[in-house]
Amino acid sequence: MNVYNEPAMQVPVVAEPDVLVIGGGPAGIGAAVAAARNGAKVLLVERYGFVGGNLTVAMVNPMFTFHDVNGKQVIRGIAGELVDRLVAKTVSPGHVTDLTFDNASMSPFDPEGMKLVLFELLQEAGVELLLHSTFANAYSDGNGKVTTVIVENKSGRQAICPKLVIDCSADADVVARVGAPFVKGRESDGAMQPVTLFYRVAGVNMSNLKAWMKANRHLLKDSPTDEEIDAQSALAFLGMKEIIKEAMERGEYPKDAAPRILMYELPQDGQFAINCTRLQGIDGTNVFDLTRAEVETRYQAWAVTEFMKRTIGGFEHAYILDTGVQVGIRETRHIVGDYAMTEQDVLNSRSFADGIACGTFAIDIHPPEGEQQVFTGSGKAVYEVPYRCLLPQGFDNLLVAGRCISASHTAFGSVRVMATAMGIGQGAGTAAAMAAANSLTTRQVDVELLRSLLMEQGQYLITEEAEELVDPGLRLSKENGSGGTASHHNPFADQVSGSKS
Repeated sequence: MNVYNEPAMQVPVVAEPDVLVIGGGPAGIGAAVAAARNGAKVLLVERYGFVGGNLTVAMVNPMFTFHDVNGKQVIRGIAGELVDRLVAKTVSPGHVTDLTFDNASMSPFDPEGMKLVLFELLQEAGVELLLHSTFANAYSDGNGKVTTVIVENKSGRQAICPKLVIDCSADADVVARVGAPFVKGRESDGAMQPVTLFYRVAGVNMSNLKAWMKANRHLLKDSPTDEEIDAQSALAFLGMKEIIKEAMERGEYPKDAAPRILMYELPQDGQFAINCTRLQGIDGTNVFDLTRAEVETRYQAWAVTEFMKRTIGGFEHAYILDTGVQVGIRETRHIVGDYAMTEQDVLNSRSFADGIACGTFAIDIHPPEGEQQVFTGSGKAVYEVPYRCLLPQGFDNLLVAGRCISASHTAFGSVRVMATAMGIGQGAGTAAAMAAANSLTTRQVDVELLRSLLMEQGQYLITEEAEELVDPGLRLSKENGSGGTASHHNPFADQVSGSKS
């Protein structure tokens, strides 16, 4: 490979915060707000002109899932506050029931309203923002401390010298640049979950759609009754596997797309978030793969929409309103932390002495190859994420939050979702503020005090006393529905117990 030796240059230091957060996605929001609320001087760097990550940039919708199968809310804190604020602004119906993947709840939202509410959260907490700025590099002192982070933007190349760094890039970019260990994808072969471009359609006739669903319930997951369809305050639609298969064979549906229709009603009349595009074999840390994914999934989006207009009642006059600013990446790097979460941790509802956030989403693995999607059903197990999973080996002022924490490929299938990521971010931000205030390394943080602070600030942890927040309307009526109409299955159906470690 030809190389060019770039000349050395002096880079101006533009900030020296207590806590630097790289990435303004759900984890970054949770981390920045929590650190600032706990007294730290916080700078959040985001490459786009707004924050939100997969919530807004990739337009992933809805958020999953805040509740267990009994309707108990187990993800609270900043993530729960965010949903309350969205509801107050009338840009979300809040936590509602779901007809699709045996989820205990789902929380749809308007992405434009989300952008505004996230800015409000950050500004009220006193977080300093640096938008339109891309993480470029990071340097360490060779003794486990990140000393300088380099960003690129319209003003040129800039240096930031923080006390602590929280890598919320989703791809462990800071970890990779400073040489901390990481793995990619599945342990056996490095294969990663496929990418999906979410998009919005508008112009759907809801009464005609519901009538079509009732007339074709056999095509939908678990053949919902008229009452179940009418009771949805935000309609969820999943199924049509056989119809899609036949259309693929005729060349009327993109062969690489997901082999089912999955969509969720949004707060605005006649709008849906569409989760149907899919492309396997993409490495989200490879710019050439990303370029191909952006092009191919947009072709898929148009083809899928045309199919829906021809096939599904109520979609006759539907149109693509917008697509995600970028394709949604499910999986890339996982750090090698002081502890790696396992599938048994998730399935067995494990709590930990250093647990800092909870998750209850299913193990959801979109297939790196083939068609069948693994899905265990949400809310059956409620587990904690240990603080040790946020600690990259070899570094003492660097934390990681979001989907690149230390976890196996299978466990990651659950911890990767946005509500859980925001909770993990809150844990990381609170720990970073504690370390900054007391001149501690990340491993010197008192985890008992950390857990106590998180509970005081609204987080839920399994073994700590907390107010019961139960919504009887969110009790899951179908815990083991059939995945036959959606190309998914549950290989872990009998592996549920409980323990503490």
